[in-house]
Amino acid sequence: MITVIGIFPDPQIAEQATSYLLGNLFKAENVDTHTGGDPARINDFFNHLFDNPPEAAAHAALAQNATIVTVHALDAREPQEAADVFNNYGALDVGIPGSGDPLNRIVEKAVNHTVRLRGE
Repeated sequence: MITVIGIFPDPQIAEQATSYLLGNLFKAENVDTHTGGDPARINDFFNHLFDNPPEAAAHAALAQNATIVTVHALDAREPQEAADVFNNYGALDVGIPGSGDPLNRIVEKAVNHTVRLRGE
């Protein structure tokens, strides 16, 4: 499974991106949306997803005051299509401090159901 992450500064834009995904053959059980909440939960999510601590910390820091949309892709079409939707709706680029390159939001790792970010 591949996980695709979009971090949006505006929750309404995140909702629009999510609605677009759900209206275009993505299943609701594979799309998570999370706004605000416990910083420790957000840190746990990104630490679970990324093996690189600076990468996890960069995502978690940016996501603390934003809306996170994740797609847990089931086939080869979904990851790139979800990333394109996130880009089209203005998801933030995330970069590791000291690196000029934004991180790819497509992560080739499944997220354990116990750390998925669903709901508020």
